[in-house]
Amino acid sequence: MHELPQTRDLVAFVAIVEDNGFAEASRRLGVAPSTLSRTVSRLEQQLGVTLLRRTTRMIEMTPEGRDFLDTARDILARAEALAELGTSGRTPRGPLRVNAPVPFLLHAIAPRLPEFRARYPEIRLRFDMTDDVIDLIGAHADVAIRFGPLEDSDLLKRPLGRTPWKLVAAPHYLDAQGWPEMPGDLARLAQVRFSAPAHINLLEFRGMDRPVEVPAAVEASNGEAVRRLVVAGCGIARFSDFMVAEDLKAGRLVELFPGEVTAEPLEMTALYLTRASGLRRLAVFLDWLKEIVT
Repeated sequence: MHELPQTRDLVAFVAIVEDNGFAEASRRLGVAPSTLSRTVSRLEQQLGVTLLRRTTRMIEMTPEGRDFLDTARDILARAEALAELGTSGRTPRGPLRVNAPVPFLLHAIAPRLPEFRARYPEIRLRFDMTDDVIDLIGAHADVAIRFGPLEDSDLLKRPLGRTPWKLVAAPHYLDAQGWPEMPGDLARLAQVRFSAPAHINLLEFRGMDRPVEVPAAVEASNGEAVRRLVVAGCGIARFSDFMVAEDLKAGRLVELFPGEVTAEPLEMTALYLTRASGLRRLAVFLDWLKEIVT
């Protein structure tokens, strides 16, 4: 019978792959690169296969290495879930890596995060900010927050609710350009546009058979950049409610034609891996997300 790999060796192998090399993994784990090299050699000897091809610049996984990586991650996740069974009555603890769009982190999570930290001080959160649909394993993420319709996948999904759209402008911009009395008046203003997705720039209203065409003033690829340009007085734009709620409350922005924009509210969803579903720190984070957006 072959000697089974030790858990610490599995941790080391996964770290080497996720950090794209021995140097970064050694810094993260606090061990020498030579120690990690010996770990891989020991695993390869135990398993009787080559897991990594190593050069001075990079590492490349063999097909056997890819299979072993999936198995190692699954074993480590199950081991962690088993360990948590013995601490079910204790405060959730450990690392949790969250992937979220920049605006959601800044305007929904960040203002309420001290509450979560006070409630769960032993959960160590790390945030990565992207807007694209991601591979959770490839991005080393435990949970991702996404908006809009999602493609079918093997990921678990937790609906977080729906956020309505609001068409807004800075009061000083409207003072200078003229306040619109009806949706058609928007055509004489300017629009700050999102580079993508283009549908956010579409302005459709109840009782009108075609969108209102508003000349483009400036375009940006980042939602937070669009918000700042609108606050600065560059034009009008529509946003998810959570992005502009504080601006509206503070008077930096005003809503135009409330309830008349016909865009469907945006679905908010948390995506996570089956292997992570048993982690209590993930469960309480998902519950908290639901709490802050409803």
